[in-house]
Amino acid sequence: MNPFKINNEIIPKASINSVYVDDVLASDLFRPNIIIEEIKRNADLLGILDSVNYDEIFSIFNMKLCSEDERINKLSNEIAVSFGRKLASVILTLKKPSDSSINNRTNWTKEHWEYWKNIEKVFLVGGLTSPILTNIFYNIINDSLKENKINNFKVSFIEGSSELGTKGLSNLVQNGEYLLFDFGQTFIKRRHHIKENNYTVIDTILPSVKSKYLFYKERNKEEIRELAYRLDMYIISIILDTINVVDFKGSNFIIGIANYISKGKIYSARGGYGKLAYVDDNYQSYLSNVLSKKLGREINVLLYHDTSAMALNFNNEQNCAVISLGTAFGIGFPE
Repeated sequence: MNPFKINNEIIPKASINSVYVDDVLASDLFRPNIIIEEIKRNADLLGILDSVNYDEIFSIFNMKLCSEDERINKLSNEIAVSFGRKLASVILTLKKPSDSSINNRTNWTKEHWEYWKNIEKVFLVGGLTSPILTNIFYNIINDSLKENKINNFKVSFIEGSSELGTKGLSNLVQNGEYLLFDFGQTFIKRRHHIKENNYTVIDTILPSVKSKYLFYKERNKEEIRELAYRLDMYIISIILDTINVVDFKGSNFIIGIANYISKGKIYSARGGYGKLAYVDDNYQSYLSNVLSKKLGREINVLLYHDTSAMALNFNNEQNCAVISLGTAFGIGFPE
């Protein structure tokens, strides 16, 4: 039995971000954004222009890792190795935690650590678009596992996995026409899927759109509530626009969202999409009703935890975990 799930839905207790590597939170050690900040801090020395688009930094950094300029090559590889070791320390802690790590994670019992001890495969997905960087990380993690005599455990990186969420949700599609969404912290991914006689006849990946109204600093309850309603209106507008783009005639929507979900309810204590709990206690039912009224037909919406949606791609794997490397660590278990 998975102690990180209730009613087969993953719960906040599963969070990797709240794992301590000794006395340091995993989320403070490793995130793609932290790597980008370090690259930007060294932009002049690396020969990277300040005007470079945020979304292009990893692909540009990839070229610096094999630069013929010895100084740039050395610095870029030092940065890569530094973060590779940090990521390895997070993975190692999950498998072989120190006493400090165990004591600091107060809401995990022996059962939770034992569950991770029995995990045999971890798939790392999303967040990185630098093949050389990924290879460096992979080698450092493997070396760390060998040094610590951790056997019967494999780590795999899945490159180009930005559409893995909607692809995973397609495993939930029954016969009929569906719109699938993955509402992430940076982008919203969209997919149009039609199945007839248990056979996929249309599977169209639509252009991603930017996420909005997720982040705030030091705002009071009323300001957060106002931002929640703006986010809600934006979500509805994206869905309606997508309906028009594909001339959608169906009634089923499956929406992956970067937040923990329980029977259609969004955990309000989490950031980003968590504020939607201010709009309605059960956002799944609320969104179904709103879309039904706007479209003049009964609409069924299913909300799904985003990394759990990615994990659906690995349903045939046993003793497995999926960790997404996005704005923060995401976690899902296929079983």
